[in-house]
Amino acid sequence: MKKVNFALLFFFAVVSMSAQDITGNWKGVLKVPGAELNLVLHITKSENKLTATLDSPDQKALGIPVTSTTFENSTLKFTVDNLTIEYEGVLDKNQIITGTFKQMGQSLPLVFTR
Repeated sequence: MKKVNFALLFFFAVVSMSAQDITGNWKGVLKVPGAELNLVLHITKSENKLTATLDSPDQKALGIPVTSTTFENSTLKFTVDNLTIEYEGVLDKNQIITGTFKQMGQSLPLVFTR
């Protein structure tokens, strides 16, 4: 009986981990030399594909189209080709994405929260 309970517990733990939902609005503060920029990432899912837009409210830049967005094995990756932006971060159990924002040869830490 204990083996069955353990197997069921393990199964549900694996299912819940693989079912992490990345969609929604994520906010972060990018600390650049001499300033801090608020960023908002809006992720949606349609037909099993993720799409996103990025806002930089401090620069009055809203709805910037994200070129590609992927989320696999708790890792979020997105790019904005025309601005040479790349981001890669890991979603933890507390719904915090910790990663690196890259643009024009610079790499900066960037944490997103809901």
